[in-house]
Order: sequence, then C-alpha cells, then structure tokens
Amino acid sequence: MKNALILITILISSFISNAQNNLPEFNDKPVYFDSKTKQITELEKSQYNTIAKAKGLFSAESGFFLNGISSNIKIPKQEELLFIIKVAPGTDPTSVFDLVQFEVRKDQRVFITSKAKATSTTTSFEKINYGVKKIKEGYYYLTIKNLDSGEYFFGSSDFMFAFSIE
Repeated sequence: MKNALILITILISSFISNAQNNLPEFNDKPVYFDSKTKQITELEKSQYNTIAKAKGLFSAESGFFLNGISSNIKIPKQEELLFIIKVAPGTDPTSVFDLVQFEVRKDQRVFITSKAKATSTTTSFEKINYGVKKIKEGYYYLTIKNLDSGEYFFGSSDFMFAFSIE
C-alpha cells in the first residue's frame, strides 16, 4: 500500500511539473505550442532593426529587418497553429501583439511600415488576425488558421518574435 501511494505521488508530481513546463514563464513572450507533443518552443527574439531606403529621387520606404532569409524556428504548415502568451492579468493579447509577414529581400527578412513619394506618405501594413482563448488567468492561446508558408513575426512595442512556416 505504501509503495502504491509513493508511486501515485510521483506520478502526480510529474504530471504537475509537466503541465507547468508547457506554459511560458515570462510575460509578453509568445511561444509556439505543438498540440501533438504538448511541447512549447521559444520563438526567435530580436530587437527592432530599422531600415530607411531611398528608392530613386522621389520615393523612399522605411521599416524593420532581421538578418537572414529564414528564422531558425521552423514550424510545419498546418491548418491551425497554436501559440501561448503570458500577459499581465486583464490585458488583451491583441492589444500587445501584431502578427505580420516578412518580405524576404536578398539576405534579410524585411517589414515595410511606410512608403513615401514626393507628394504623399502612406503608413500602413497588413496585420494577420488571430483568435484568443483564455487558458487560465494571464495565459492565452493565440490561434492562427491557414497560414501560408513564409516568414512571420509577432511584434510588440519592444521586440519581434520570428518564426518560419514550412
């Protein structure tokens, strides 16, 4: 009987420890959640590298870039992707993170935020919508459906968290 109780205690402790390992430790740092293996993977974290480039005499563009044509975080293309984020209680993750796609140019992943011509300037970019589902207080699933192959990142005010869909 004593051995059975010890075994049950070990199994419960292992299960609780495993469950806690599947949630991110830090606020505002999204991670990929593999629903098959129940494991999390940290994304490629980078500060914003700004780019400003003249395009002829009367136009220019600006934005951000990451070196390299592809992230070292490779996620297989799936119908639905899950990410997990920990935020301060009461915070809507969609107000903290935008999901956007990089454009690959030469040896960089580039994200253009504004384009200027001699007569006008446009500042806009296409955000990718994602669903949000509460796991528990402060923890959320970010659900993305039908994402094409390519280079992407979650952007906050401070960092980019990049990944590749293959």
